This record gives sequence, C-alpha cells and structure tokens, in this order.
Amino acid sequence: MNKIANLSPLGTIKPLRSYLWTVMRVLLLLIGIGLGSVYANTSYAQTKIDIDVDEVVLEDLFKEIQEKTEYIFFYKDDVIDQNKKISLKLRNVKLTDILNRAFRNTDLSFKIDDRQVVIVKKIPEPKSDDENPKLVMQTTITGTITDSNGLALPGTNIVVKGTSNGTQSDFDGNYTISADPNATLVFSYIGFATQEVAVNGQTTINVSMAEDSSQLSEVVVLGYASQTRGDLTGSVASVDISEATKAPIVNAAEALEGRVTGVSVTNAGSPGAAPKITIRGFGTSNNTNPLYIIDGVQTENPTVLNSINPADIDQINVLKDGAAAIYGARASNGVVIVTTKGGGYNQDKPVVSFDFYTGISRAANVPELLNAQQHGDMIFQSLANDGAEVTHPQYGSGTSAVVPGTLQGYTRVASYDPIVREPVSATVAPGGTDWFDVITQNGQTQNASISIQNGNETGKYFLSANYLNREGVFINTGFKQGTTRLNSEFKIGNKVVIGEHLSASFSNTKRGVFGARTNTAGNIDEFPGAFTPVNQALRSSPLIPARDDNGNIAGTGAGGLGNSRSPLATLERAKDDFNKIFRVFGDVYLSAEIYEGLTFKTTISGNIETFDSRRFQALDPEHVEPLSTNTLAVQKVENFNWTWNNTLNYSKAFGEHNLNVLLGVEAVEDGSKGQQISRNGYIFESPDFYLISNGTGTPNVDSAFDAGTTLFSLFGTATYSYAGKYFGTATVRRDKTSRFLGDNQSQTFPSFSAGWLISNEDFFPKDGIVSRLKVIGSWGQLGNQSLPIANPTINSSFLNEGLANYAFNGSTISTGVLFSQVGNPDLKWETSQATNFGVELGLFDNDLSVSFEVYDIDTKDLITRDNSLISTTAIDAAAPLVNLGDVQNTGFDLAIGYNRSTDYGLNYGIQANISRYKNEVQSLISDFQVGRTNLRGGAVTRTEVGRAISSFYGREVTGFDSNGRFTYRDVNGDGAIDDENDRTFIGSPHPDFTYGINLNADYKGFDVSLFFSGSQGNEVYNYEKIFTDFPTFFNGNRSTRVLDSWTPSNTNATLPALSQTITNAETQPNSYFVEDASFLRLKNLQVGYTFPENISESLGMDMLRLYVQGTNLFTITGYEGFDPEVISNDNLSLGIDFQTFPVSQIFTIGVNTKF
Repeated sequence: MNKIANLSPLGTIKPLRSYLWTVMRVLLLLIGIGLGSVYANTSYAQTKIDIDVDEVVLEDLFKEIQEKTEYIFFYKDDVIDQNKKISLKLRNVKLTDILNRAFRNTDLSFKIDDRQVVIVKKIPEPKSDDENPKLVMQTTITGTITDSNGLALPGTNIVVKGTSNGTQSDFDGNYTISADPNATLVFSYIGFATQEVAVNGQTTINVSMAEDSSQLSEVVVLGYASQTRGDLTGSVASVDISEATKAPIVNAAEALEGRVTGVSVTNAGSPGAAPKITIRGFGTSNNTNPLYIIDGVQTENPTVLNSINPADIDQINVLKDGAAAIYGARASNGVVIVTTKGGGYNQDKPVVSFDFYTGISRAANVPELLNAQQHGDMIFQSLANDGAEVTHPQYGSGTSAVVPGTLQGYTRVASYDPIVREPVSATVAPGGTDWFDVITQNGQTQNASISIQNGNETGKYFLSANYLNREGVFINTGFKQGTTRLNSEFKIGNKVVIGEHLSASFSNTKRGVFGARTNTAGNIDEFPGAFTPVNQALRSSPLIPARDDNGNIAGTGAGGLGNSRSPLATLERAKDDFNKIFRVFGDVYLSAEIYEGLTFKTTISGNIETFDSRRFQALDPEHVEPLSTNTLAVQKVENFNWTWNNTLNYSKAFGEHNLNVLLGVEAVEDGSKGQQISRNGYIFESPDFYLISNGTGTPNVDSAFDAGTTLFSLFGTATYSYAGKYFGTATVRRDKTSRFLGDNQSQTFPSFSAGWLISNEDFFPKDGIVSRLKVIGSWGQLGNQSLPIANPTINSSFLNEGLANYAFNGSTISTGVLFSQVGNPDLKWETSQATNFGVELGLFDNDLSVSFEVYDIDTKDLITRDNSLISTTAIDAAAPLVNLGDVQNTGFDLAIGYNRSTDYGLNYGIQANISRYKNEVQSLISDFQVGRTNLRGGAVTRTEVGRAISSFYGREVTGFDSNGRFTYRDVNGDGAIDDENDRTFIGSPHPDFTYGINLNADYKGFDVSLFFSGSQGNEVYNYEKIFTDFPTFFNGNRSTRVLDSWTPSNTNATLPALSQTITNAETQPNSYFVEDASFLRLKNLQVGYTFPENISESLGMDMLRLYVQGTNLFTITGYEGFDPEVISNDNLSLGIDFQTFPVSQIFTIGVNTKF
C-alpha cells in the first residue's frame, strides 16, 4: 500500500478551516435572509413612497426622494433648469410615476439602473407636418424592447434611420415614436447587437435584443476583477455562448472547441469523459490543463466542467498570455474563466425558462473488417506464403477455405475447480459476425433544463436544475447526471453586498472498460486497450457467433478462434459497473465599500467531490482460457479544495484619467484520499451480492493514498487609461507552494501590458473604411507546479509481500518494502515567459472585425521523469522528476467576424478563426533524449533538442523487398538496418494550423447555424494497426486493408506479404503507422423557428422556439482510425491512437421556452 504524507510546510491550517466554516455559516445565513426578501418584494422600481412638495426646484425633489429611498440621482448641471419649480402631492406611488409627472412638459427623460437614476435630455422629436412638409402620413408606432430573457431594456435608443428623429424606451421597455410607414427603425443598446427593423406600415413593433459578445462595451469577467472589453490590453478570448450552446454539449469545455483561437479541445469520445484543453501549444511534459475558474472556484480538474449545465453559462473567457500572471503558479497553461447567470435587479416579474431536447446517437465511423470467407482466405494465403501446411481447425484443408456452418469442437466450461468443459452447438452467422454491429446501438439522449430568475431593489437570484441522460454508442454504456444551481446576491444598505454561487451535481458513468491500462510505474502496457470492447471487436474472429445455440454468449472455446475475449461479454458483464461522482462546489462572498472608491471583498470558495466506483469481473466460461475466479473491485475517493481570498480594490476617475488598483492575499489547499479494495470468489454473479463481504477469497487493498498540497499567495494589479486612447496594466504575484522545498518554494510572477486605441486620436480619419484600430502588447512570467504527484521531493515506499523479499542473515527470507517513488529535493518551478503583440481592427462601422496576435512562450526548467536514473535509484519505482530543459512555443491567432442586418429582416454573420503554433525543445540536460517507453517494439516518440515535444521516432519504410517484406532507410549508411543507428524522426502530432468557421442567419423567426472545425498537417501514430494489419494475433480478425497485401503480381501494395508470424520488425515503430490526420468536420447544424409573439402568448408563453439539429454530421479526412482527434494519455505520447472511443453522430429535436 502506498501512503503519501500530506506535507504542509506553510504551517498548520486546521484552526483556519474552523474559522472559515464560521465565516461561511454567517454569510450563508445572511444570504438566506436576503433570498427571502426577494420573494417579499418585487423591484426597486415597484417601491412606493409619498411625495408632498410645493414650489421646489427639481434638485430638491431628487434630494427628497433620496432621503426616502436608496436611489441616487446623476445628472449634469446644464441638464436641469435651476429656475423651474414644481409642486407634487402624491401618495403610495412608484418612482417612475413620480418622475413622469415631474418631467411633464420638459425636455427631460430618465433611466433607472439598479439604485442609480440618470437624468438626461430627450432626443428631439421630429417637427410637425406644418413645420416640415417632408414628414407626411406619419404613423405612430409603439412597442416593447426586451433582452433574450424577456427582461425589459429601459433606455434603449430608437431612431428613424437617416433622420434625427428618435426616442428611448421607458423603464418598462416601452416606447412610442412617429415615423413614415416605409421607414426603418434602428434599435441600439450598449452590449447588444444593433437591429434594424422595417416599419412596413406596422403600428406595433416589439424587439428582442440579442447580446453581442463583440461589442466593445461588454464587461468581461477576468476572475478577481472585471474590465470593459474595449479596454483590454492582454490576450483575452471569449466564446459566443448563444452559438456554442446550440450543440448538445455535455461539458462546458466543448463550447471552446473551434471557437477560440489558440485553444485546442480534444474529446475522449466516451460518455462523461472530460475533454482535454490545450492553450497555445505544449509548454510542459506534465499536465497541460489550464486553470479553471467557475464563479470564483479555482480548480485544475477538467471533470468539474461536467457539473456545469451549459444552459446556466453566461460567459466563458480565456486568458492566453501574460494577463494570466495574476494567477501565478497555476496559470502557465492559461486560464479558462466560466461565469454563470445571476438574475437581475429590478425585474418586473420572475422569468422562467424551460429547454428540452431528445434524440439519438450512433457511431460515426466503424472500421471495415474481413468477413468470414475473407478471413479464411487470408489465413490460407498466410500459411501458403510461409510454406506451412495449409490447414485450419475451422476452415478445413485444401486449396481454399470453407466457412463451417457450426463451430467445430466448440465447448464451454460446465463446472469449475477443476474446470470441466462440455460440447455446445454454435452456429456461424451467415457471412460471419460483424462485431461492431453486435455491440453498437442507437443511443437515446434526453436533456431537460429549467431555471427561474428574479430580483428586486435589494436582491437578485438565479435558480436552475438540469437532468441529462445520454446513452453511449456501445451497449450498456452511458452517462446520467443531475445538477442544480443557486446564484444570489443581496444588498445590505448602500455599502455592503453579500452573495453566493452554489452548485450540486450527481453523475453515474458506464464506460464498459474503456481506456489503456497502466502499470505500477505509470507507463502504458505493451498492449494498451487490449481488454477494451473496441480492441476485442477488432480482434475477434468473424466465425464466432454472438451467442451459441443455447443462447449463451459464445467465445473462443474451440481451435482456430484466437484468444480474444468476447466484446459482447465484456459489455454485458459490465452493465452493473458504475462510476458515481457527487460534487458540491461554489463560493460565498461579502464586499463592502469602506471609502469612496475603495472596496473590500472576501470570498471563500471550495469544491468537495466523492468518487464511488464498482467493477465486477465475471467468469467467462466461453473463453478458451477461462478465468479461474471472479473478482469485485470497489474504489472510494474523496477530493476537496478550498480557496480563501481577500482583496482591496480602489477605483478613481479624475479628468480623463482612470485608475484601478487591486491588492489581494489568497490561501489554497487541495487534498485527495482514497483506496481500492478487491476480493474474489463470489458464488452468485448478481449485483445484489456485489459487496466485499460476500466474497470467499482474501480481501486485498490494491491501493490507498492520502495526499495534499497548499499554496499561499500575495498579488496586486493596477490598470490605467487616459482619454480612452492609452491603456496599461501591471501585475505581480508571489506564490509559495508545498510541492517544493527550501528556497524553491517561492516564486514571483510579474506581467505588463499596454494598448493604444489609435482610432480615438484626433488625427485618425473618422469617415474611412477603418472605424477602429487598436494595438496591444504584453509580457509576463507564469509558473507551473502542477505535477502527477503531490510531493515530488520525498521518497516513499510500500509494503509488497510478493516482490519485496530480503535475506537478512543470508538464508531466512523476510518480506519488506519497495520504493514506490524516488524524490528529488532539488526540484523547482517550471517558469514560462510569454510575450504577445496584437492588432484589433474594426471595418465598415465595425460590421467587420479582425483580431491578429503573435506570441512567443519560453518555458524554462521543464519538469519530467528521468528514466536514466532508475538503475541508480529504485528499479520498481517511477523515475524521479527533474528539471530537464527548456521548450519554446511561437505562433499566431487570427479571428475574423462579420455581422450584418438588412432592411428586410435578414440578419447574418460569419465568424472564422485560425491558429498556428510551433513547438521546439531548446535545451535538455546533457542533450538527454526523452523517449516514450513500454510500447510494443520500443518507444514511438522522442523528445530532443531542435524537435517538437513527442515527435514520432522509428524506422522509415521505403518499400518492399523481393519477398514482400518492408524495407527501411539506411539512415547512417552502413549497409545494415538496426534500431540503434537507423531510427529517425518519422512524423509529428503537432498541426500546421487549426481553424473554426461559424455561419448563422435568421429571417422572420427562422434561424440556421453551421459550425465547422478542422486541423491541418498533424499526424497520428495509428497503434491499432498492430492488431488489424499484422498477425499479432494470427487467428484474430483483420482490417480489409490486408486485401491489398504484397504478392508477386501486386508489388505496389499497401501491406507486406501475408504471413502467420510477424517478421522483419514490421510492428516495431515505423512510418507505416504514421498517418496524416488532417480533417474538416461539420460539428453542428441547427435549424430553428421562433413563433410569433401572439402565438406564444396564446399558449401562455413569452417565447417559444422549436429546432432540429445534427452533430458531427460528416468528417473529411484521410485518417483510417476511428477519429482523427486523438486524445493523449500524456504529453510524451501525443498523437498515439490507442483505439479511442469512436466519435458520435447525434440527431436531436428540441424546444426553448420562456414564461
């Protein structure tokens, strides 16, 4: 058992935890009181007061209202007529009624935002017909302006296109305007896409404004703080959530795929598995997961994203450059910030949303395998080529193979201890068994989400629930999950705000034993994936029926059928296995304005997760080599992390200068503990008996662990802007980690960035094609201490009675311990230095936007395992981690967007992006070469100076010799071919570039969107070909590629001559297995229709939309494996296809409603 101590050199934290729990309880109590107040009241604007004033100026009226409410009035001195006096005597009336009465016969209007009331002058109304004879036959038009959630948008500007005639919507979103019947109305509001609507004689025009993520005034959440998009100086990319969530995504990470420049997202394919995210290349040989921040909760665990209902997401922002330095030690791989919805203050009514979709999924790309006759012919030809006797237990003897009607000599186990087999009849399926047809299915998918949001003058909340049931494309696989969320915020007086984001989820995943196995050293076994249904379906003989004539699962219980276990048996017997996760995460916070412009905020966030897994390995009486006993394995793991940060934020505007300073302190703790226990000898194979206590064998603790880390940080950042033209940001962070020792524990991470909005200069032409021009630049240092183990600096050992045998007196054997980990006390931080330069362009009144950035990321002190030290440390332990060298990533990101609205109601847009990075190892200790070991035939990848991380390495195939065997390039020219001198670099998993294209349009209620993603120039090492193209298992099945094997009459073949054995090292790493994996995929196509308002209202709804969609509809690629998007086990085995889960095509129909 391997037990790793939890080292906390930063000091004990148990008293701190107790204090934090006390603080959290107080905050949650206050939040509960505030939540009740939302139900008790409706909105600020609904607050009713009494007003009794006589002959007072407007300023005195405003003061009277401020004394009786929490409203604050804002206005310029020249807006108010200081001589005009009014008298009002009103009882129990709303603020809006008071102001409307006070502003009668004036040129004043108002806008209410939260507690703030802004007084402005009205946009001049058009002249009368007598004064302006051009305005004839004017039509009075009325309507209501709302956002996509049905909430009123007060203060929306409505202008008759081409004129100065305009108005604004009132507090309830209502407006009135006069216009020509053939005119066009232009609706605009900060943060929303401008819309143009043709009047066409209509007298009522209601408009739903769509949020526009490209708007420069959008507030971007950056974790500790927020910033207006137009003021950003770092590389911050955002996702168009409305477009991304049109696809039936399960994980929030899927929303990034192909939609954000410089971000690579690779899906594992299996239900519930978290995608792998990489930002701007590979700067480490260890974990490349970015830091995820979900409503303030920090984690590097990508599975947390499974717990977020995509319908709850408001924003996803990605920090890609030195801007991430504010997160220091955890930010070297970038930062992904997810912000969920939070309701709104002063809502007129609760808004209820309900979304539902259902559909089916199927495997999109299934390999073509030999049928029974082709399989027999292949075996006969192989024997003939080898000069062996052409005979087979099932296909017979002679010049050609004969497919039998029933399996010859087939038996299955009748009893155990001792094993006794009995003959059973098993009829061969016509043409043979198509194993992928047997184990795949049209999986059902259902997803339902409901949410409610509301708010009054003192609080707001957002409450949601979601249920997802997605069956996998293989039988008895799937993913079920339920989530719930509560976000709320409340005001205590004028200075204090409290709030929380809380989420709970429960999931159950059934994967059917998918994924490569690893050994105790963490390396992949020689036959990775050999025990998965995919590998078994590839290897199983087509002669074996799915079931014998008695209805039992059939297997290899006869000669000539190989030794692969039945994929049907694996999936059927795994149907009661489970992987259950219960997770609660969120934060509570309190902010207080302690001085004008100075705000203190304290936030406590955390994530608690329990993992419960059960796997039962049943007996397999149909197999030629049956298991002697069955085994139950149960695993329980508890993970937690908490973060406490406290910040002081000072914001001040003086003249055209704007300054914001943030200072903070943060403490983080992560912990994980668990164990796996197994036991064999179960008399009954039924889930009712799957308890450790019911086995008859000796219980075994397979593994146990208890580990944790701590991090303490100080940080500060200052942002400055002048005249809306010049912008600058400086950040510094100091981190201290428990992962390292001594002086290596602490590291400082600074960053600087600046921007120049050239288009705001007086000299810049205002009427040209270019409407916006900005240049940005940044430099920053980032750290990485994310390692596969918690305490890499110490030695640890475990008791092993089977292997650790010692003779202390020369004869008596005693059991003992073995090293499980060799520590390195000199290990220190990986550090990255990131430089970024960019230009942002807006063309044609910003209808066309262009963003282009170039970057250079240099990573020093690369941490990896040094296998060369194994012989001098502990041969049974994983190699120690060392600082091995330096690596560089350079590249560019380009994003282009075009959005257009027409006078006749058609709105359309296109967004495209392309990214490229080049990865190169700059230095290694003594030019040490890092190879990925323990794959069949040796290392497939090698990392060395001047090359990219994890480049493919092996023999280069040049053709065939006269006997039909592979020939290889003589690299060193000595006339002999050997691994020592004639292996070379044969490919790279790194793409030349990746890209994404999104097309969308809507017209009179109809909408359509298409999303494509692709990659060009990357290669994949197709490891599954070892099983499908060569006689690794002679009687197993093969790919139809073997039909193009070398013969004297087919010398331009794909594969060597057929043989019953592997010869000439043809399955050792060589260029035959390297394939071009470039692809273009239609990720999503959706067509929808939003019903007219009168229809939805007649059904009791504010909005009703129906849609149909297809996901992964087609892929254009030359790759012959399941999926050209290959997820890798680690960064030293990039691009190796270990028989991945096939990509799923999903077809759904859905409905979106609001009430």
